[in-house]
Amino acid sequence: MKNRLETRLSALRVARRCGLAPYVTAGDGGMETTLAVLRGLDRASVACVELGLPFSDPIADGPVLQAAAERAIAAGASFDRVLDLIARFRREPPIGEVPIVLMGYANPLLRRGWEASCKALAEAGADGVLVADLPIEEGALLADAAARAGIAAIFFAAPTTGDERLAAAARMSRGFLYAIGRLGVTGARADVDPAQLDFLDRVRAAAGDLPVAVGFGLSTAEQVRAVAGHADLAIVGSAMVDRIHRAFTASGGDPEAAARAAEGFARELTKGLETS
Repeated sequence: MKNRLETRLSALRVARRCGLAPYVTAGDGGMETTLAVLRGLDRASVACVELGLPFSDPIADGPVLQAAAERAIAAGASFDRVLDLIARFRREPPIGEVPIVLMGYANPLLRRGWEASCKALAEAGADGVLVADLPIEEGALLADAAARAGIAAIFFAAPTTGDERLAAAARMSRGFLYAIGRLGVTGARADVDPAQLDFLDRVRAAAGDLPVAVGFGLSTAEQVRAVAGHADLAIVGSAMVDRIHRAFTASGGDPEAAARAAEGFARELTKGLETS
């Protein structure tokens, strides 16, 4: 049975459209700010939201996301508080409908255990889980626990991933396969390299019916439009987090200002998809 994320992505594929998947650091500016931002992104009709669980050693993140994680941890962000945030988004009016994929690192989830973590995420209202530092070879326990909980376990494919490991990542993933658009850490870039598009085509061929998302480096409507014919989801992280933080700071700490910034930027990026 498909969950909310899989249903949304199946509809996009039938419509032959690429969706937008913004990344948001949970607790950056406080949980009330993140709740307001999630509601703003829901109003913007994004395909899904990648919700970052702050971690003290985010090895895959560039400086913008590292700084956001530090701010969130300083403000008291924790796995339990993120679970509560998701539950509030799902249960407090206006009821949030956009699918949520938790993006985290292995340590906080393993401390609770894969089984308990996936069950807690499902009960809160999350739809998927993505662990940045979990290699495919060690991902079976997470994939099994997620399947039992009814959420999607998502794995990575990088430009250096060989065909055999790429096929394995596709077999183990539900919801979508995350294609890392370039080597290195997260962060906005000025353009899309044609080699990235060739890589996305290789990932999409290996994934078959499984949707493919591309992240790491996308920050403008033009870039999103460039990848739209090669992926089912365009993930915009550092640029979105930076836009939210600047609006929050400029407003003197108003959660609704952050939400308006997130919603406006999402609509700007979605226009790029609509014209692709």
